Amino acid sequence: MKKTEITKSVVLKWSLVIAALLFADWVIMVILGCFSSLCHANEKYFCTVYCKIGIVLLSFTLLLFGYFIYKSYRKK
Repeated sequence: MKKTEITKSVVLKWSLVIAALLFADWVIMVILGCFSSLCHANEKYFCTVYCKIGIVLLSFTLLLFGYFIYKSYRKK
């Protein structure tokens, strides 16, 4: 198998990994949103801080996903 060849198993594996990571992000944001709402956070909080937390979390997830892919292809 060539180093750059992508198989169905690799695509399936990374599709499941990205889905799991995005689901974990969603759960974290839901828990944070519920807790913030219980603490009576106002609209300004949700439009500024909450959105920035979501952007940072999603960016970190995508960087982590990219690192996992790089690491898996590097070891072959």
